[in-house]
Amino acid sequence: MKRLIYVAVFGSILAMSTLFATQADAHWRGGRCCWGGGWIAPALIGGVVGYELSRPHYYEPAPVYIQQPPVYIQQPQIVQEPPVGYHWQMMTDPATNQQRPVLVPN
Repeated sequence: MKRLIYVAVFGSILAMSTLFATQADAHWRGGRCCWGGGWIAPALIGGVVGYELSRPHYYEPAPVYIQQPPVYIQQPQIVQEPPVGYHWQMMTDPATNQQRPVLVPN
């Protein structure tokens, strides 16, 4: 974006200086007309524009974010012996629609 702005600004300055140099009145020296010196300003401006465009521009790369994977800690399940007269059976819980161990009488 900066380079585009530089080109636009210096290009317009170059165009204006060329316009003014070509429309300047002629100078009379020793009885003859001479149109001289109209190339110096455009050459200087062109040199500045060329220098700015030829310079290397170093861009800082975007930061890299490394997201750590989440850590899941699973608690060990404690296995209990069912009381006398009962046993464990897997049944579906109607509220959550998941299988859960349930104590069922023998």
